[in-house]
Amino acid sequence: FFEALVENLAKALHTYAAWVTEYIPESRRLKALAFYLNGSFLKDWAMDLAGTPCEHVIDQSRLIHFPDNLLNLFPIDPDIAGLKAASYMGLPLTDTTGKILGHLAVMDTQPMPADPRIEAIFRIFAARAASELQRLQAESATREREQKLRRLVDSAMDAIIELDEHLHVTRINPAAEE
Repeated sequence: FFEALVENLAKALHTYAAWVTEYIPESRRLKALAFYLNGSFLKDWAMDLAGTPCEHVIDQSRLIHFPDNLLNLFPIDPDIAGLKAASYMGLPLTDTTGKILGHLAVMDTQPMPADPRIEAIFRIFAARAASELQRLQAESATREREQKLRRLVDSAMDAIIELDEHLHVTRINPAAEE
């Protein structure tokens, strides 16, 4: 999903790069869920936020747009220097409570002037990415709770038997088997 999203975003906005990340607040790092760069995908990309345009997106929790002179604004960011990037746009991905889950960004080697149409398209892609990221995190949390409950039931000393509506046994823990 995320690879298709960033590839289509880069093509729709005619940018050199587009990526979607997951935010790891404990380490102030971003981990790419998909990173599309000049027609191909980078694998296992992660970065520290310090001194990057992405840091502004996360810290200010709003759309950040640097239309030109990106290299002069962020001279210590190795990704910007390596790509000779000129412009950047990023938006945080938030859940329904406003918690930052990650961010969506595009970067180009050419200036990217402000354009309400481009911003509107970018926000649509970001909303879809945020929804998918929130869904994946909720699914992961549900799996973790189910595993925890399964371990608890399996380790219980008392017999636990689950029956369906026809009183057929659907689950039995080891204590009940004994």
